[in-house]
Amino acid sequence: MKSPTRSSPFFLVSTLAVAVSSGHAVAGGFEKATLWDAEYSALAGAAVSSVDDSSAIFFNPAGMAFAESNDIALHVSPTFTQVNGPADGNTFIEGETNFSPAGGLTGLYKLNDKFTMGYGVYASGGAAAKYEDVTVGSLASVTDDYSTDIKIIEAGLGLSYRINRNWSVGGTYRLTYATADINMVSALGPVGVAVGYNDMSGFNTFGVRLGAMYRSDDNRWGWGINYRSEVDIEADGKASFRSGSPSISPIDDYSDVDATAETALPMQISTGIDYQVAPHWTLFGEITYSEYSNNEQIKFTSDDAPATGLAVPAINTNWEDQYNYRIAAEYTGIENWALRAGYIYTTAVVPEEYAAPTFSTPSNAHSFTLGAGTSILDGQVDLDFAAVYDTVENDDVKGGGDLTDTTTSYPGKYESSSYSLHASATYRF
Repeated sequence: MKSPTRSSPFFLVSTLAVAVSSGHAVAGGFEKATLWDAEYSALAGAAVSSVDDSSAIFFNPAGMAFAESNDIALHVSPTFTQVNGPADGNTFIEGETNFSPAGGLTGLYKLNDKFTMGYGVYASGGAAAKYEDVTVGSLASVTDDYSTDIKIIEAGLGLSYRINRNWSVGGTYRLTYATADINMVSALGPVGVAVGYNDMSGFNTFGVRLGAMYRSDDNRWGWGINYRSEVDIEADGKASFRSGSPSISPIDDYSDVDATAETALPMQISTGIDYQVAPHWTLFGEITYSEYSNNEQIKFTSDDAPATGLAVPAINTNWEDQYNYRIAAEYTGIENWALRAGYIYTTAVVPEEYAAPTFSTPSNAHSFTLGAGTSILDGQVDLDFAAVYDTVENDDVKGGGDLTDTTTSYPGKYESSSYSLHASATYRF
C-alpha cells in the first residue's frame, strides 16, 4: 500500500483549511454502517454468519451455497444525512439535509448441489454534505457553497462451493466505480478562496471478497468470516480555484483544469456468529475491522495546473483503523412475520486533531436499527423493511493538526446524523 500518498475520490475535496468527505459522514470511513439490504440492515448488518440468498454476494459469498432456491432481489435505501460543523472556520453551521438514493439489484442461481453463482450491482458507499452560501476571508471574502456529493457503486460476480453439510466457501470478483462532485470554501490568511473538484470519476477493475461459513447440523447456530481486499482507483476530472483578491493571493486562479486523485477502499474483515437461544429467538453478533490507518495522506496531481500548482496538492489525514461492533435479535413467533432490531457501535476514524467540516465527525458513532419481514404468494416472494438512525457528536474538538502545509484543523463542535429507510423484495424460483 502506498501509505504516504494514499488518496480517494471520496476525499476529493478539501480547502486550504481542508475538508475531505468520507464515504459516510456519520460513523466514519467510506461506507455506511448499514447499506441497502433491508433484512440485514434491520439486523445491524450482522449477516456474515447467516446470509443465504443473493445478498451474500456482498456480505459473505460463502452463504450462497446454503441457498435453497434461485432468487432475484431488488433493494432500495433512500438516505437523509445532515452534517454540521464550523464550516467557515469560526461559527458552528447547520448543514443542509441531503438526500442520497441508494440500492441494489442482486441475483443467485444454483448450478448444482455444490456450486452456486451470484451477481449484483449495488451501492457500496457515498457521502453527502452541504453548507449553503458560506463566507470566508476577512480582507477579501468569497461566498460559495461548501458541498460534497460522492457515490460509490460496485458490481460483483460470485461463486460458492458447498464442501459438505456444514461448511462452504465462496468468492466475489468486484468492479468498483466512484464519482465525486465537490465544492468548498476556506480562508488563506485574510483572503477567501473557493476550491472545486468536479466530475471526478474512476474505476478499479479488480477486487475480491472471500468468505467461509459454518452451519451446525440442526441449523441452530452458525459462524462466518468475510474478507474484502483493498481496491485502488484513479479518479479523473476537473479542478478549479478562485480567490477573493487574485492580486494578493499566492495561488493563481484557474478553472477547468484536468486533475487526478487516487482513491482506496481499505482492506476489511468481518466475522460473526448467530445462535437460536429459544424456538422463536435468534441472536446475532459481529465485528468488522477496516484498515483505514493506511490512509495517511491525500495527494492530487495535474499536468495542466498553472505555474503556482494546484491549490491543494496534499492533505494530511492520518486516519485510524475502524471497528464496527454489531448486535441484533430476530423474533419469529408471529405467523409469517419476522421482527428484527439491532445496534452498532462504530469507533472513530478521524482523529480530533485532523477534524474538518466534511470529514466524519471525530467521535464514536451509534446506529439503531429496526425492521420486519414477511412472505407472500405462498412463500415465493419475501418482503423486508427496515429503518436505521445513525448519530455522532463531539462538542469540544481541539483541532490544530496540519491538514496541509498552510492550514490547520478547525476547533469547535462537530456532529452528524442520518436516517435511512430500506425495502427489499426477493423473488424465489
